[in-house]
Amino acid sequence: QCGDPPAATPEVSITAGAGVTEGGDATFTVTAVPAPSAPLTVDVTVVQAGDFGVSPGSRTVTVPASGTATFTVATANDSTDEADGSVTVTVGVGSGYTVSASAAAATVAVQDDDLAPPPPAATPEVSVTAGADIDEGANAAFTLTADPAPSAPLTVDVTVAQSGDFGVAAGARQVTIPTTGSVAVTVATANDSTDEADGSVTVTLDVGTGYTVSQTAAAATVAVADDDDPAPPPSADPVISIIAGSGITEGGDAAFTVTADPAPAAPLTVEVTIAQTGDYGAVTGSRTVTVPTSGTVTLIVATTNDTADETDGSVTVTIGAGSGYTVSATADTASVAVADDDNPPSPPSSKPSISVGDATAGEGDGAVEFTVRLSAASSAAVTVYYAANPGTAMPYADYLPDWGRITFAAGDTSKTVQVSLIDDRTPGEADETFVLKLILSDTTHATLADDQAQGTITDND
Repeated sequence: QCGDPPAATPEVSITAGAGVTEGGDATFTVTAVPAPSAPLTVDVTVVQAGDFGVSPGSRTVTVPASGTATFTVATANDSTDEADGSVTVTVGVGSGYTVSASAAAATVAVQDDDLAPPPPAATPEVSVTAGADIDEGANAAFTLTADPAPSAPLTVDVTVAQSGDFGVAAGARQVTIPTTGSVAVTVATANDSTDEADGSVTVTLDVGTGYTVSQTAAAATVAVADDDDPAPPPSADPVISIIAGSGITEGGDAAFTVTADPAPAAPLTVEVTIAQTGDYGAVTGSRTVTVPTSGTVTLIVATTNDTADETDGSVTVTIGAGSGYTVSATADTASVAVADDDNPPSPPSSKPSISVGDATAGEGDGAVEFTVRLSAASSAAVTVYYAANPGTAMPYADYLPDWGRITFAAGDTSKTVQVSLIDDRTPGEADETFVLKLILSDTTHATLADDQAQGTITDND
């Protein structure tokens, strides 16, 4: 026969009782499933959150054969107001049992039952506000307020300052705020006969004893308006300014407008300096411009048109200091852009170039011989086509029409072309000409520098 199977190892879990008030006992229940066949000793650890007189640390709990044991953790009642807390018991690993994975710890809430101490008496916060704006000679009014109102009259330090000169007694003062919580403060100003800028009176709260200073109302200002008429202004010299007209192309006129504000009572001579950026033929240096009583005059600076390709530039006129006027701080100089209208030169070619020279022969010499040259030897063959075109000399009457091609082999630099002549035996005729035209169909290895030459036939009759 087979023996009985071994008894299963109990799994121990723990649950918490209801929450308690400090001074009460926190209750926990330890359960072993299945119930042990004999009393089972279980290790637990007690901790507290807060300060409730709990004896923390390790303990043992004996679970009887019934499978359930209840134990308590005492708390102490004190008179200290503190945050609510808790008592937590955790089942530890031990012999003869396993620990529940989901109920290895339990917590009982502990409520504090002490009243919070009454708050200390609040320190008054002092602020200052300003009354209405005034004219010089009136009193500037301010109100100092303590919140909460002091239980006894409160002495506050303030500083009085003025912007301008209105006879204010500036400096430090002390103001007493009564138990009502506020007090009015006046600052006298004096009325004089001097015209001056409007100003102000400012009261600033200073740090002192028994109060704090408001972060948002630590100072207040009453505006003070001057009530005196200004002296009549001296007659102002005109301010001279200059503005530029539209940009131009070289050869055009750069236009500028010179303005006097206010317009002068009589024609006004203004000094100017003309400069140019680039070389556009502008007449630079000092000039004088006369501004009429209308207040404006147009100044023209001429440029010249050349054939040199150059960078675009400008013409600039600057107002100089002079008598009877001042120079504008923001419009004392103006520039008109000048655009160059010349094409840039073609870049030099790295290829050898072909040219043909003029030639002359008498009509009885049989032919005109032209020399065709390659500026430098080419590494590859270069072919150029030619044709004899009529001028005052006519084909079949003065020369035989000719066309064809010549080829410069690699290393060649000179070739000749002969055009046969006809001796017409006509006496007394003028010399006649025709044109030898070159055509280069493939520019891979050479370019045409001079593509035609004149052939001249001199009369021999």
